[in-house]
Amino acid sequence: MRWGWKTAGGIGALALAGLVGVVVGVVGWGGFNTVMEATNSMEFCISCHEMRETVYAEYKTSPHYQNASGVRATCADCHVPRDWTHKVIRKVQASGELYHWLIGSIDTKEKFEAKRHELARREWDRMRASDSQECRNCHSFGAMDFHKQTPKAASAMQGAEKAGKTCIDCHKGIAHAFPDVTAGHRRLFAGLSEQAKALALKPGDTAYALTGLALYTAPPAPGSAGDGEIAAATPVKILAAEGGALEVEITGWQRGSSAQTLYAQPGKRITTAKLSAAAAGRAETLRTVTDPETEQDWTEVRLTAWTGAGGYAATLGALWDYGARVYDANCSLCHAPHPPGDFGANDWIGKMNAMRRLTKLDEEEGRLLLTYLQSHAKDSAR
Repeated sequence: MRWGWKTAGGIGALALAGLVGVVVGVVGWGGFNTVMEATNSMEFCISCHEMRETVYAEYKTSPHYQNASGVRATCADCHVPRDWTHKVIRKVQASGELYHWLIGSIDTKEKFEAKRHELARREWDRMRASDSQECRNCHSFGAMDFHKQTPKAASAMQGAEKAGKTCIDCHKGIAHAFPDVTAGHRRLFAGLSEQAKALALKPGDTAYALTGLALYTAPPAPGSAGDGEIAAATPVKILAAEGGALEVEITGWQRGSSAQTLYAQPGKRITTAKLSAAAAGRAETLRTVTDPETEQDWTEVRLTAWTGAGGYAATLGALWDYGARVYDANCSLCHAPHPPGDFGANDWIGKMNAMRRLTKLDEEEGRLLLTYLQSHAKDSAR
């Protein structure tokens, strides 16, 4: 009997311990879940002024805050996954945001605006990776009545569905102000420009035009008209330096009988220089080849000319880094950017003509971007 009593008592103690464990687990789980859900609330999200005075103020002017249907999407609806696993992962990632809050990374409007594009891009990439799941929790192609949409919207939505696009490919800046996507690469270019002014070039050096540079057939006098233009990224060999001018040697390819445009490679319309008739007439013929695809003759020429100093980069890599930054910032707004090697050099001309109008790139930025893409195309000799 004593043995049985001890056994029964032991089982009772184990059962009690198990029950206590279950209760503690339930309470602990409930407490953890309650805290996690509390961090999803609008009140928590706007409890710091960084959010309340910027993105929250913007959100209140958007259809996600107030609309005809009376349905309001909160911060968590768009920025926190609903399924448990991805929600916990997102919360762990957010711990880094608390660190930056503590050190004041964006505690002023100026700091926030300086990082707005970086922050937005990070969120766009996250949404694209999840196939815009948070958007699809409320919106889906299958639930859309295309007859009630405008013809333009219906065509765009149906085209996106067929192409397998995700929501964030086309819908950015819906609830918040759109970032200045040009700010980062323009700061980078300003730095390159300062380096160019300080670059001391000497005969024998090879340098690369940082931007379009006026070209002259003789040492330029103040206010003199140019005889053409060297395109950004064009390599030149320095022959002489005289005052604030450089004598340079340029090589390029003329297409057929068109002598006033020079290209970087035969068969590839990668522009390196535009010449006046007088400048084109000074070019020395080196050789002629026939493009096997078009059976058109291309003639390599060498031209000696003059340019101003202070407009060159010492390495081509610096320009390509800049071009990649321009491409990534501007051409990711409507879709994931294609690697430059997806298309041929000549194909990129039409694609740039079609897409350039959708960006805020100026003329010179657009030219450099085209040169970058063409120079890294699948059929370009690097």
